[in-house]
Amino acid sequence: MSSLAEDSPLPSKGPSILALIAVVAVLTLIAAAGGWFLGTQLGLAVPGADAMTPDSNKRPPGVEIPTGSVVPLKPILTNVKIPQDVWIRLEAGVVARPGEKISDELAATVAGDFMAFLRTVNLMQLRGPAGLEYLRMDLQERARMRSEGKIEQVYIWALVME
Repeated sequence: MSSLAEDSPLPSKGPSILALIAVVAVLTLIAAAGGWFLGTQLGLAVPGADAMTPDSNKRPPGVEIPTGSVVPLKPILTNVKIPQDVWIRLEAGVVARPGEKISDELAATVAGDFMAFLRTVNLMQLRGPAGLEYLRMDLQERARMRSEGKIEQVYIWALVME
């Protein structure tokens, strides 16, 4: 009976840990090389990456640098139309056209116009990046009309809804 226990072969230990690490390392290198190759072939490199360096005088396409003075508006706190229990706080600023001055009275008038507009907004209109861009464009159009062309751009620094 003891011969049965002695005659049975020992169970194999399987692949060694070093072999497993080597296989994982080779597969990782192949995946990285394949990703690099596909990225270069498909043109997924960041366009204009050299324009984003701080020492470069070029600016990326679509980015406008304000040429006039920036006037911050006082924070606007109001509720929206639908739902009425949602409050919104807007911190924005306006950029005057070169050579134009924006008085404190005009800034207060524009801020009051912004508050009146925000009271008519449905919360669903402000969803996502497109909603924020539409809001900025609407506010910019109102500011241009209210200032008779003295305001060039509107920047939204903070928009909080509660």
